[in-house]
Amino acid sequence: MLDASGPPEADIENVQVAGWSTLRGLQERRERFEQSGAGRYWAHLSTADFMNSSFAFAALAVLSAFPFLAVSSSVIGGDIRSAIVARMGLNDQASRDIDGLIATGNQAVATLTWFSAIVLVLGGIGMASTLSAWYHRIYERTPPKGFLMHFVYHSAGVVAFTFYISIQVELIDRVRPVGGRGLVFLLTFVTATLFWWWSSYMLLYRQVPLRQMFPAGVATGACVTGLGVVSAFFFSDQVTSGQQSYGPAGVVIALITFLVGFGVCLHAGAVFGRMWNERQAERAEIGPN
Repeated sequence: MLDASGPPEADIENVQVAGWSTLRGLQERRERFEQSGAGRYWAHLSTADFMNSSFAFAALAVLSAFPFLAVSSSVIGGDIRSAIVARMGLNDQASRDIDGLIATGNQAVATLTWFSAIVLVLGGIGMASTLSAWYHRIYERTPPKGFLMHFVYHSAGVVAFTFYISIQVELIDRVRPVGGRGLVFLLTFVTATLFWWWSSYMLLYRQVPLRQMFPAGVATGACVTGLGVVSAFFFSDQVTSGQQSYGPAGVVIALITFLVGFGVCLHAGAVFGRMWNERQAERAEIGPN
């Protein structure tokens, strides 16, 4: 006959003890992770709300940055479509899909009105203001007061970013036939490091010494270059498949995905820079052994 009394109490207690032991082990692992460098890094990123901010950045870039860059690049003799293709490392088919999505900057300039010009400029300044808010949140700094100061810094940032993109694309077009992708990635890293080193310093209104912003510049340059490597190998297929499946909307989705990754890169670089500075400050307080 079967025993209807159920499992012995000793077996139940052993199962409960094993369950609590497993739970304590997982909790201890989580605590060790939170105290580790990787855990503190993730905590800083989460505090900065990096994913939601990156999605908002991507949407704002499509609405504000792309139209502004299309007009400004055309004025200085460039083409926003060439900039997108160069930064994403797209193949010929994906390049044609981008060309079919975005009109030339010359067409935008020809139909530009005073009102639309003001909207474009304000959109670009809004992008700079958004980035400045990110850096102040990550570095826990309070931005100085004064509308005029903010306007001057953000306007200068918009102009600097326009020239940075234009110069980088020009350099990439010159070195690609000579050194291929390897030289392009190296050039991307160097130019991105220099630009974001100086930009992070200015976005914080020079509240953090320029020397202390160098680690953030290097980390941001490395992340942006890594995104370029991933994009060169995978985003061309995403653009072409998006065009085939959804038409221009599919291409827009691919661009937004890239821009979300770009926003994550900016957060990751800034957080690394802050943690590097904190680590150096801790070592300075401890002093030599």
